[in-house]
Amino acid sequence: MGGGTPKTLLPLDGHEPLLTYILEGLRSAGITDVLLVTGHRPNEIQSFVNEHGEGLDVTYVRNARFASWGNFHSVRVALDQSPAFDLLVVNSDVVVTPDVYKRIGETSGDLVLAVQRKRVLDAEDMRVRLEDDRVRAIGKDLKRAHSHGEYAGVSLIRREAANRYSEIANRMEWAQDVQGYYEDVYARMMDLVDVRASSVAEGEYAEVDTPEDVAAAVAVVKRHHQALAARGSAEALA
Repeated sequence: MGGGTPKTLLPLDGHEPLLTYILEGLRSAGITDVLLVTGHRPNEIQSFVNEHGEGLDVTYVRNARFASWGNFHSVRVALDQSPAFDLLVVNSDVVVTPDVYKRIGETSGDLVLAVQRKRVLDAEDMRVRLEDDRVRAIGKDLKRAHSHGEYAGVSLIRREAANRYSEIANRMEWAQDVQGYYEDVYARMMDLVDVRASSVAEGEYAEVDTPEDVAAAVAVVKRHHQALAARGSAEALA
């Protein structure tokens, strides 16, 4: 997205920053216990959440290796800080509706991925291959012809999946295989745990990778403004 400001703090074409809608979405879904993993410019993130996180019980932990290790380590840090808890992983560059969070929590499985079924997939999409509601593969390198949708940046890690994730992350770290995404760890878990897909409808999700993606994110915000608008803002009164 350019510049030094964390992407999640960039305003969306005159609207609030991405992080505002993540916090509001969680709050609207009744999720108040939040563990926020920071890396780049953590003080700015923490100040923003302290100001906008009313009603949320937020704990901060920093991934000190954010610049040299892939984001698989951020999820590892979160798991280490929340033993014996189910962990809902939410990417910092997505807008999703509260219903997505609720739906994923109601889906069975050791590892549950929010998936938007799509016939047309872009090069940057994190693709998934499905068999009914089971996820059989995930990765940007999956052939588009063999993919059934896009991972929507939200996942639920339950106890067995958490144990497996930590084991795989340990091996990656010892082998200095440290440039991967957390989805790469998920890919290695497919035959080890029960991985399920939770459906995401069109208009319930947008990811912001480039400035061209902002319009889709704004469309989600406008369509679901009552659930996602910042408290006290003009949007909340729309």
